[in-house]
Amino acid sequence: MRRETLGLMALALLLACGGTEQGGEPAETPESSMEAPASTASVTIVEPTEGATLPGPSVHVVLQAEGIEVVPAGELREGTGHHHLYLDADIGEPGSTIPAGQPNILHLGQGQSEADFTEVAPGEHRLIAVVADGLHRILDPLVVDTVTFVVGGS
Repeated sequence: MRRETLGLMALALLLACGGTEQGGEPAETPESSMEAPASTASVTIVEPTEGATLPGPSVHVVLQAEGIEVVPAGELREGTGHHHLYLDADIGEPGSTIPAGQPNILHLGQGQSEADFTEVAPGEHRLIAVVADGLHRILDPLVVDTVTFVVGGS
């Protein structure tokens, strides 16, 4: 795909996500950096813990980021990003855009660090936390964490 087409797609996504400053202008251009700040940026899934058994069917997730500022989607400042959660799904390559409209991928676009998956089936599950830039592009280098947990049957 041509660079101009990608730029227009990125701008459309930015506007659709409400990433504007007062006056309706994009916060920055779509060519803004999607790089994580050096290699010091990290995200940790605080809850659920690795190997936890949860009653379900809801799963509460708590995240902690270090070395990167968590901001709402649409902000395109270097050293910032926002959380996404993948439940039993694989992430894309660095620089790829996180898909919208998937029930097993949550976008925490308001800059929040907690979310809930509802109606999680009994059994073992894998949860991946991914930090992406204001245009939902996965940071490079990756800022991710993964845990597995079990939802108990009723």
